[in-house]
Amino acid sequence: MNEELVEAKIIEFGKLKDLFKEVQYIRQYSRVLKMKGADVGPPPLGIPRELYYLALTSNEVKYGPIEIIGKNPYKLKGIDALVKSEREGLPLYAIIDFTNDIKVYLAYEKPKSIVGVDIGVRHLITVVALRNGKLWKTRFWGKELITDEMIKILGDPQGITEIKNIRSKVKKVISDIVKFIEDLNPKIVALEDLRIFENKVGNTLRNIEVELEEQLYARGIRYKLIDPYNTSKICSNCGFKRGEVLGPLFVCPACGYKADRDFNAAYNLALKCYYTC
Repeated sequence: MNEELVEAKIIEFGKLKDLFKEVQYIRQYSRVLKMKGADVGPPPLGIPRELYYLALTSNEVKYGPIEIIGKNPYKLKGIDALVKSEREGLPLYAIIDFTNDIKVYLAYEKPKSIVGVDIGVRHLITVVALRNGKLWKTRFWGKELITDEMIKILGDPQGITEIKNIRSKVKKVISDIVKFIEDLNPKIVALEDLRIFENKVGNTLRNIEVELEEQLYARGIRYKLIDPYNTSKICSNCGFKRGEVLGPLFVCPACGYKADRDFNAAYNLALKCYYTC
């Protein structure tokens, strides 16, 4: 769903209160009809047909979509109510909730996000999402999973079999990650281009990335491979290019910023794509 509902403040009720009274009466009336096994009659005058049958049959009475007229505060067509929103942008339509009280929600198109994804040996996947260029959401996956698999791969003199099997082992968690990314309504997903790494670790991470790419493609989510050079050492807080990676931490000697190293890398990928993709 590419829309989100935001509750609006009711400035003028128009017909809202009268409709609410009708809905409450109809809901009580329907209970009596059900007890008697009687048939439902036609809607009375003064209430829209759709709202009448909704009140009869549904526990939640949410009526709409309703056309919006004018600028903020907005007029609800046919209802003559005025509502005001603190949200910027033009709403698409309104929904009125008559279930227990009168509430009006305005539907807005979800803002697009830019998503940076780091694939690593500490966390399998780190996702950082930006909205309007600002940090919005962060999530980590599979720390134990990738640690256990890397121990197997690096402990094997060849490790080729384990590297080939890694995709099947991470398939389920990658599916969960892609669903999470899809819910972020991404404009584009930035991934490190891991094709340049040819050692065991690089080949393992590239196999994971291929699985991620295929699942993103299958869901119609755009992605772009970004040059991974210095994504771990650039400070995502001030932009200093020679930060230090100390175990699990990134530390910036210029501004003193400290963060999880995988988060810093994913954040840098998202920022880079925000300005260049």
